[in-house]
Amino acid sequence: MTYHNENLPQYVKTAGKITVVTALAGLLVFMFAFIFDVGTKEFNKVSAGVATTTLTVLNTPPVFTVGAYEVVESSTSTPTNSSYSIQWSAIGTDANAADYYLLICSTNASPTPVNNAAPTCHPSNIQWGVSTATISGTQAYVSTTTTEVAPFGESNDWFAWVCDGDPTDPRCSVIPVQGLSATNSSPFNVNKRPVLSDFDNNGPVDPSGTLTFFSTSSDPDTVPGEDEIYLIVCNSNSFSTSTDTCGGTFIASTTISVLSDASATYTVPSLIRDDVYPAFGFLIDKHGHEALANGLQANFTVNNVPPVVVGADIEIYGNAGPGTDLVVDQPGAETPSSTINFTVTDANSCINAASGSEFRDPNDMLITIFRSGIGSSTCDGSGTNYDPNNCYDSGVATTTWNLSCVASSTCAGPGQDYMDYTCTFPLWFIADPTDDGAVTSPFAAQNWSAGVAGVDDDFATGTMATTSSPKELVSFSSLDVLANEISYGGIEPGQNTGTLSATSTIVNIGNTGLDQLVKGESMCGTFSVATECPVSATSTIPEFEQKFGSSSLAYGSPIALILASTTDQELELDVKKATTTPLATVPRGITYWGIRVPASITLAGAYSGLNTFTAKTAETADW
Repeated sequence: MTYHNENLPQYVKTAGKITVVTALAGLLVFMFAFIFDVGTKEFNKVSAGVATTTLTVLNTPPVFTVGAYEVVESSTSTPTNSSYSIQWSAIGTDANAADYYLLICSTNASPTPVNNAAPTCHPSNIQWGVSTATISGTQAYVSTTTTEVAPFGESNDWFAWVCDGDPTDPRCSVIPVQGLSATNSSPFNVNKRPVLSDFDNNGPVDPSGTLTFFSTSSDPDTVPGEDEIYLIVCNSNSFSTSTDTCGGTFIASTTISVLSDASATYTVPSLIRDDVYPAFGFLIDKHGHEALANGLQANFTVNNVPPVVVGADIEIYGNAGPGTDLVVDQPGAETPSSTINFTVTDANSCINAASGSEFRDPNDMLITIFRSGIGSSTCDGSGTNYDPNNCYDSGVATTTWNLSCVASSTCAGPGQDYMDYTCTFPLWFIADPTDDGAVTSPFAAQNWSAGVAGVDDDFATGTMATTSSPKELVSFSSLDVLANEISYGGIEPGQNTGTLSATSTIVNIGNTGLDQLVKGESMCGTFSVATECPVSATSTIPEFEQKFGSSSLAYGSPIALILASTTDQELELDVKKATTTPLATVPRGITYWGIRVPASITLAGAYSGLNTFTAKTAETADW
């Protein structure tokens, strides 16, 4: 066998050189190993021993499986109002299935875990809150109630850990969490309350007027800027903090963006009773946070305003009924039952705050009936210028002018602003006519009007209004014969009175200037109204034997008027219109009479007849 020594390992090179010693040594080793092996097995069969193993497996901290976040976003745009809670949530899982705690601190300084208890934030931190022990893998919640003071600022950083409460080696997560997204992550923001220190208004105010409520108010926040504030005014001290609305009736609120001294305007209703009305001011900021001083009271007063009458609501008419002209038809006396209707309105309602009438009794209102040339500025209801010729004024006593008024409607409640009234009134026989009759009245260019000014329960008097539908007052010519006998005395047949020496007197008891129309009957000894005199040359004196005039003329004067039985003869007496009511003072007219007894009369004795006097309106210039 040939070997290539250079290609073999070294031990092959020496293989042929084993010595006896070497061989013996190998044998010994073999036998030792054999004996040891066998011996050991045999030894084990006869003795036993153990060695325990020990190992400490360290506790591991819980970990976030859902990171911590603000349950309701708290940011500069949606801050958490002071005194409200902010809440965080997360899910932590513990490898040992132990309960865990969610801890919220103000910085990222490592917190301190606690055996068998909740962890605490680093001493340098503000601890915003820590949850109760929460089962591993379930959701934990922690919250805190914000305040106006430290440690809460407007912007507050937060860091979240999950920790266990292991009894020997409690651990906290190593890296804190600050939120899941930009909308619900650190920092959280606290909105502080606005400040209300004064509340008032610029009343009193009329119905339909504008009332301003103003306040001394501001907001302390500066991040990202000062909050806008709003003033809300309610009629009661009741305000819903959940909806920022009045618990009672809303009155007014701020309508523009302001940062301080918020105000609100209120347009008072056009129909509202004069009274003091409650008002309470409530201040909120743009996030709906309320001032602590809310509910400041500043009641406002609605003024009493005078009643109003409009001309279209005044109607006058005579005693013949609606739409008719005014008349006087009672000679020398008052003509009753002319009428005035009117409506009075009041922005303070027809019923006052005490549930009584807002209006005075209509007999206490200012009511006038007047010739238009006099006007309501003169015939003004004061009674000063009362004149039965042209101004009838409620300011005088009813014994002078018996105006009588009653309500013709009822007040249904505070939502009604009017009352209707009806008055009746008399007119004296001397009231100036304004019609354009057979003879034109000096006042034909005028008419008769009515003025009314309402008076309320506080004696506030409105402006006098005049009717938009005036009426004429009709001419009424009337006379009365003062004595009912024209006495000629004794005259022989064939003789006359020589002059017009007997007289008759008429008095003007109408409202015009006055002339008279006269006609008469023959005279005889058997005359009565029912039985005229017979035609007799010896016992009847014909009517044409009587002559009359306005002065004591000679009986034969060609200007003396001759009495007729069928035709009125007009005598121009020119009796002036009466201007005063006592009959003793009214103007009068005298007629002078004469008579001739025909020579054919043979029957002596007392003769009588009847002359008739009729009023005739005098020419305009003679009034």
